[in-house]
Parts: sequence; C-alpha cells; structure tokens
Amino acid sequence: MEKQEREMLEILQSNNGFAHPDRWLAYGIEHNFKKVQTDKLDACPDCESRSFDAVGQYVYYCTLVNLRACAQCGLVFADTRIDPQVILSHFEEAYKDEAYFNQGRRRIFRQIAGLVDRLVPHAGKILDIGGAKGHLLATIRAHRPDLTGVLNDLSTHACEYAASEYGFQTIVGGVDELDKVSIRFEAVIMSDVLYYETDLRRFWTILPRLVSEDGAVIIRVSNKLALIRFWQFIRRAMVRRKDRQMQDDIRFHNPEQLYVFSRRYLLTRLKSIGFSQVTAIPSELPVGARGKLWRPAFFLLCKLFWFLSFGSLLITPSMIVVARRHSLTRE
Repeated sequence: MEKQEREMLEILQSNNGFAHPDRWLAYGIEHNFKKVQTDKLDACPDCESRSFDAVGQYVYYCTLVNLRACAQCGLVFADTRIDPQVILSHFEEAYKDEAYFNQGRRRIFRQIAGLVDRLVPHAGKILDIGGAKGHLLATIRAHRPDLTGVLNDLSTHACEYAASEYGFQTIVGGVDELDKVSIRFEAVIMSDVLYYETDLRRFWTILPRLVSEDGAVIIRVSNKLALIRFWQFIRRAMVRRKDRQMQDDIRFHNPEQLYVFSRRYLLTRLKSIGFSQVTAIPSELPVGARGKLWRPAFFLLCKLFWFLSFGSLLITPSMIVVARRHSLTRE
C-alpha cells in the first residue's frame, strides 16, 4: 500500500463513520479527506429510544453519516455530530448573503410577518431563534412597528449586524443562553433553524418557558420526508447492495440538517409540551430568478389542494407549523 493510501486509511478509520474504510480509499483521496472529530449517536436524540430504521447514508465533512428513523417517536435524524467548533465556524460564514435574505426569502418573510400580525397583540414581544442578521424581524417590524423584536443566533457577527443595522436586542448562543432567558414572548419564531439544534430534547423543555400563556410558536421546516423515502425506495430497488454501500448522498436531503421533520412528529411533540392547538400550513417558496412565475403559481395551487383536503394534503417543499396553548387570535 502506498503512503498516500496508508494515510487516507488512517483518516477514514479515525473519522468514526466508515465501517469498511478500505472501500472508501479512492473516494477519500479524490475528495481530499481530512481528520474531523465526530461523535456517533446510539439512541434517538429526542426520546432516547435505541430502536430505529435505516433511511439512507451520505458523506458530510469527511465522514459517513446514517440517516435513521426512530421507531418510537418518529424523529428522522442524522446519527453523527461533527466537532462543534467546525460547525460554529461554518455558520459564521454561511447564510449571510444579503441578496439571499432581501430577495430570495422575501415571500417567506412576508408570510411569517402576516402570521405574527394575526397572532400577536399590540406591543407584544417576539423572539426570532436563529434569526441570522435580522432581516425577518425587520420585515415584521415594517408591518408591526409596535412589536419588540429580540434576535437569537449562534453567530456573533450576525447578532452584531442585527444590533447595529436594526437596533434589535440580541442573544448570542444556543440552548445554554436561551435557558437563561427570563422574558416570555407572545411569539417565538424558528424559520429553517430547528434542524440544526444538536440538543433537541433539551430545547423542547426550554421552548414552553419562552412563550407567554397566550403566545404562539411559528416553525418553518422542509417538507421532503416523503420524497426522501420514495427516492430511497427507488434506489434500493434499482441499485445493487454492494453499490448501495457506497452511497454518498441522499436526494432531497440537505446534509447540513441534523433532522428531517415530519408533520406528525412536530404536531405530536408540540402537543406533548403544552400546545393544544397545532396546525401545519403550506409555506411560501423562495423567490426564483427573474421571470420564474411558476413558484407563486405552484404555491397557490398547493394552498388550494390543502384547503380542499381540509388540511390533510400538504405538498409544498416546506411547511409552517403554528402552535398555541389556546385557540384565540388577535381580532
């Protein structure tokens, strides 16, 4: 064995994911693998059950990650946690593009702002968890200048920008910092962030304490579990077992995300922590390139299907889950 292969074999063995590292030698050399500290989960990160089914596997940050479905609570989760410092460094750079927020997500922000407008009373307080640089809160403030917005994010840079550009109060950090918050909010928003929470079980215990008695939770997540499962079924049917063992990606799954949430899981989990009314609705799509009129047309069609099916048919690529302890909304 050549020196390069010996060194790559050592990397593959140390990266804590490759059951047969010798099979991945050429792949690792081609993709210039480096040593990365990882931890493997041997239980569901929410209910702690050790009974789960395999969904698929993919390569992320030089390690092989398995996507599993908990047989007890239904959570679909990645079984690998990358070195937290590596991930923190990644999020200091990622999702900070101005055009992405100002243009690409403007329909999404307007939809969430409309929900906040209906749900939050005059002079209420809202918390945007994982709020990046504050563009969503700024959109909400444009609709409701009476509201007080607080932004939370792992990125120090993002929080500094939100404070200096918009004047928002900020909370830098993850669940440890949220656990220290004594204020209760009329709305807690998590737009495309819940699947990055490493300590999910603890987060579910903290969330109810952040929401006022008549408050609401607004969560936006992807809605692609059915697509993922269908594609994996097709792959298993058409690809030889030996080749399936070399699978390096899962179609329709973002490898950065630690979870793939189903509507059933979220509705059940939110009800278990005290939210009696929980609803999932179609979410707006990101704005495409100029002239892409199919996106708003597709969204309207999806809303029609959802309405005619009495909320059972939800086919947009993402969904918004709204949870309240009570069913009252602002008149």
